[in-house]
Amino acid sequence: MMTLSQYYLIKVAEEAAEVAQIALKAAHFGLSEIQPTRAETNAERIYAELNDLLAMVHRLGEVSNGEFWFDIGSPDHVAIATKLAKVSHYLAYSQSLGLVEEVGNADSTH
Repeated sequence: MMTLSQYYLIKVAEEAAEVAQIALKAAHFGLSEIQPTRAETNAERIYAELNDLLAMVHRLGEVSNGEFWFDIGSPDHVAIATKLAKVSHYLAYSQSLGLVEEVGNADSTH
């Protein structure tokens, strides 16, 4: 039998996978695209899935008996800044390879 922590770890993983899935769809079809069988844009679907993920992260913190803690209302700004700097570094590298558009050049190709 699994613990509640294990159950909610699975739920966190499931929700993270759903965020990834809709983000990939948005990359293919655009943030404004509405799937024929849906009413929401891909941007709205990402927002909803992120909220579902945060709900499971919150619940995991509640059931983990102190083993896991994440304050949704108080993000770690240092960790976020570090991650953004790392992503920016690799974005610049991808741009230098000609794989990602440069800022300011997006309109010049149309």
